Amino acid sequence: MLIAKKGQLLSSFAHLRDDGTTASSCWIYTGSWTEQGNQMANRDNSDPSGLGNTLGWAWAWPLNRRVLYNRASADISGKPWDPKRMLIQWNGSKWTGNDIPDFGNAAPGTPTGPFIMQPEGMGRLFAINKMAEGPFPEHYEPIETPLGTNPLHPNVVSNPVVRLYEQDALRMGKKEQFPYVGTTYRLTEHFHTWTKHALLNAIAQPEQFVEISETLAAAKGINNGDRVTVSSKRGFIRAVAVVTRRLKPLNVKRSAG
Repeated sequence: MLIAKKGQLLSSFAHLRDDGTTASSCWIYTGSWTEQGNQMANRDNSDPSGLGNTLGWAWAWPLNRRVLYNRASADISGKPWDPKRMLIQWNGSKWTGNDIPDFGNAAPGTPTGPFIMQPEGMGRLFAINKMAEGPFPEHYEPIETPLGTNPLHPNVVSNPVVRLYEQDALRMGKKEQFPYVGTTYRLTEHFHTWTKHALLNAIAQPEQFVEISETLAAAKGINNGDRVTVSSKRGFIRAVAVVTRRLKPLNVKRSAG
């Protein structure tokens, strides 16, 4: 079967072959640039579904799918769990809907599960043979937990096999001094090991910032754009505050943070 002529760009990683007749630097990006041009330059932001699935805007790997494992949004018969927020569904002959199906052509009722990257097709909420302590991982609080206790394990707060040297223990903060939990994440502009000194990246993200919920910002008198100090017992940084609704207060043991 002829998939493409020599020199033509492939539109799907499904067209890749292991006999040397096709090539791809990274399979997940196959289809980002096709014979029709640069799909990443698409700028149609219409969203007929109302779900935020703008399939005509840019391109997402793989195959322009916007929600990975979207087969899990439908029940075993192929009907959406929530018809008002339908991603994909089985129409009797194929999978169709408001997203590119992250699934093969298998019809409902076949052994193929929705999580196609796992051999058993399941999402692995627990794994029988992957962890030494059992099907569910044990939960331990971090050494500097703001709770002071472990809600899921009252007899042990933190991991008992951690070797904490005396000098290190002196550098750990107490919840009375440091009651807030922070986390970090990556930015598109600083993806992986891409240099932080590239001009365009530096223009897009010129300095570090810290996102704060509106609730915490109001409690601390912080306005969007203020310079704030984020500290632990080991040191501090200064950064621009970004007050955002994206971060929501979280209640843990009746304590809001």
